[in-house]
Amino acid sequence: MDEANAFFTALKNQAPDEPTACSGWRVRDLVAHVAAGAQEEADLIETHLQGGTARPTRSFGEREATYRALPYEELLGALAREGGRLKAAVAALIRSGGEVEFTGIRLNGQEFRMHNRSELTLHRWDIVGDDEIGQRLLAQPTLTAHAAKVLSGMTSLRESAAERAFRLRQAPEDFAFRLRSPGSDDLLVRVAPTPSVEVSPVADEQPVVRSSASDRLLAVWGRRLPGGRIDLSSVTAHEADVINAFLYV
Repeated sequence: MDEANAFFTALKNQAPDEPTACSGWRVRDLVAHVAAGAQEEADLIETHLQGGTARPTRSFGEREATYRALPYEELLGALAREGGRLKAAVAALIRSGGEVEFTGIRLNGQEFRMHNRSELTLHRWDIVGDDEIGQRLLAQPTLTAHAAKVLSGMTSLRESAAERAFRLRQAPEDFAFRLRSPGSDDLLVRVAPTPSVEVSPVADEQPVVRSSASDRLLAVWGRRLPGGRIDLSSVTAHEADVINAFLYV
């Protein structure tokens, strides 16, 4: 089951007003977010392919307002329609070999495709929580590598390394930590002086936080998990405070 099928299948069993893991968002709000994002990406890509003038990416609030006002059945139809538009636009961008700026970073067609796979996987978890399908999808190394690129480059995202570091009340002058999962490279998270996230060979120069691969992806995207699933036992209390503040600020 691919990410899109998994997401749409999960929606079938959810009422529109059920809460999600995104604070303050119901299922309908999350669907509006995904539909609006698909439209925004498709619009930007199509403009590029048609030789039009590029514009900045619109904010979440600006692009989601129309969708949030739709009755839920119409919203689901819009999600399917805009998802189809985006799929076709991304395929055309791949054929062209071009790149398009989105949220402050230039992405090629394959990177847009990966971004959408990541979005659907994360938001599926926001809706249904833990299950076998979600664990398998979240554990994909390609989604972790994409997270590193996006969280370092899309500096205006709330979850980006730069935004998280900016919001820390007492940011250290020089601090980094490693998110480690069995059988894979680390995610090296630099908090200061230059915030970034990168895939890095396993090493022990920095404090190490351990988790499963699926929980690591959720954590690096700011999802709060039950106690014990993110293992901070090998770091000092001060280091744990900084790491928790950075991940969940």
